[in-house]
Amino acid sequence: MRIGLYGMPTAGKTHILDQLDFIEVVVGSRLLREYDPEFDSRDEAGREQDRKAVAQLMMAKETFIMDGHYAFGDEIAFTEDEGKMYDVYLYLYVSPDIIKERMAASDKNRKYLKYDIDEWQNTEIAGLRKYCQDNGKDFYVLDNPPDNCFEDVSGIIEFIRGIVNGYSCAGYAKECADHILKKSKSDTIVLLDGDKTLTIEDSSGTVFGYKTHLYDGNFYTGYQAWKQNEEFKQYSFDNLTEMPVHFNETVKNAITEDTYILTSGHERIWRFIAKQLGLDFFYGTRMSAETKLFITKHLQAAGKRVVAYGDGMNDYFMLKQADEGYLIAKRDGTISRSLKGRDTEGLIIV
Repeated sequence: MRIGLYGMPTAGKTHILDQLDFIEVVVGSRLLREYDPEFDSRDEAGREQDRKAVAQLMMAKETFIMDGHYAFGDEIAFTEDEGKMYDVYLYLYVSPDIIKERMAASDKNRKYLKYDIDEWQNTEIAGLRKYCQDNGKDFYVLDNPPDNCFEDVSGIIEFIRGIVNGYSCAGYAKECADHILKKSKSDTIVLLDGDKTLTIEDSSGTVFGYKTHLYDGNFYTGYQAWKQNEEFKQYSFDNLTEMPVHFNETVKNAITEDTYILTSGHERIWRFIAKQLGLDFFYGTRMSAETKLFITKHLQAAGKRVVAYGDGMNDYFMLKQADEGYLIAKRDGTISRSLKGRDTEGLIIV
């Protein structure tokens, strides 16, 4: 398992690497300069050649975690060879305001203040996420709303430990797709998001009053799904005996013999709902926006036509990838705020 830990200068990557004792840790900047003591004086072509050589050396290793930089200001440093080097990508997100404060206090990094830090960070996240989606690799944004930085990184350490022990949204997507393909009887598969798509309400909020800040950053990667399931453990509720939510009739009417629910909601609630509808459902710690996208891709690669329904950012990539993507609007006709600025062309809004 080769893991890349990315993030802005001063984000705190080294602080995380210093606390890892269950996986080999490699400091990328140190390794580059050990390989080429003249690295800092090289032109960009020379630096790229050094990065390529180091990436090829690291490909011989099976397991490690190393820090990296996708860009320096408006100059992209990420290379295809670097992309091939990692199986999993982590991105440490810290609020641009906090990054600016840290850079201002750092002689080494003050030079970066001339750049738009918000745009720089968003470019890095979007670029790495797109690369991972195109290449079937896991990508997780590590954020901590509403604080927008980490005083305590113990949760990140445990998440990385989980990855080393096999946590993978891409792997889970393959499991889900294989199950669907074995059971499917037709050429068209219908994939339904759960809360606020198949159901009008958010089921966890309705059943046990669940509220969270986990998705304030609007990332919806496996890290947020993992943390949500940790939060779920703090709640309890009685066994369900009657339907706790109302269905969106448009979506319910789209159910066919080959329909499957993909939900990040609470397992017990959705087990009850799915059973009432006679549907299979997939859920849990590894159900993220990327999981839904990869399931869709696997089904299409097997020759299936995919029709997908969803309401927000957790469904966005799935909807865009599907042969038919239906975006469920809110009752007032507007779409989820999580999709602000996203390209919805080609999606059918219902």
